[in-house]
Amino acid sequence: MDLTELRPPVEDGPWPPMTHLPPLRTSPLRGATTWTGLTYAQVPGFRPMVLDLHVPDAGGPAPVVMWVHGGGWAEGDRRLVPLQWGQQRLFQKLVDAGFAVATPDHRLIEEVAPDDMVRDLIAAVRYLRTYAADLGLDGDRLALWGDSAGAHLAALAGLAGSAEQPDPHLLGRIGVGRGRTDVSSIIWWYGAADLTVLPDLTESLWRGVDPDAREWLAMAYSPVTHVRADSPPMLIMHGDSDTMSPLDQAVRLHDAALAAGAWSRLVVVPDAEHVFLGTDIEAQWQVVIDFLGDTIGPRARVGAD
Repeated sequence: MDLTELRPPVEDGPWPPMTHLPPLRTSPLRGATTWTGLTYAQVPGFRPMVLDLHVPDAGGPAPVVMWVHGGGWAEGDRRLVPLQWGQQRLFQKLVDAGFAVATPDHRLIEEVAPDDMVRDLIAAVRYLRTYAADLGLDGDRLALWGDSAGAHLAALAGLAGSAEQPDPHLLGRIGVGRGRTDVSSIIWWYGAADLTVLPDLTESLWRGVDPDAREWLAMAYSPVTHVRADSPPMLIMHGDSDTMSPLDQAVRLHDAALAAGAWSRLVVVPDAEHVFLGTDIEAQWQVVIDFLGDTIGPRARVGAD
């Protein structure tokens, strides 16, 4: 089966956990050079961390968007977006708009706590910058985009990595281990932003940790904690009918950005469930592409001051 033919196992409603995928063929995106399985970090005792990369063939060094998959911190695949969207369509749309797309795998909750997932993403950012010339990338124009659990991780990595003096413990030193970790913009889609008001989630993410320590971790690993006046511009999008992730999380992140003096845009999508079911997904993608044009495109305006 070609990857583009992959569909949800049922037309409507939830489906049981998927235990495997069928044999999948993957073709390069149209008008792009594709690398698969680039090893961006190796940590003894764990599987190698890898990413795929699609770079537009024309136009010189390309700005790059790093897509961080969702999956409840417990599952997910660098090759896939939510199955309801159809595969490769989003990545092709980004390439057609002139953006390179990097899609990393990161370790999951049965392997590590979210602390190390953030360090994985920081390692991927450093890798893309270190090898930007070899890969045809513009390392100065890099955005992070995550959905659901990936939104939490992408926002945290992007905000913490863009601090004037990034916390070396939070960022870690795996993979390349050094170099810039700042990003130009962040796209947050229907994820978690303030773990301090989500105690059940926090307990599941740091199982067996002392409650007082867990309370500190919830604060330290919440994106709202890391917003500053000079944070990268953020596009925050959430459906008002989302039954999996509370809309309040989007509002909290947006309000934290405004209170700090950072640039933020909140888009509440009417009648949209999680992964924007019930709405035109291509219309939501276009909102992001327009934002990327303003932040990492050749005539970037947002956040330039």
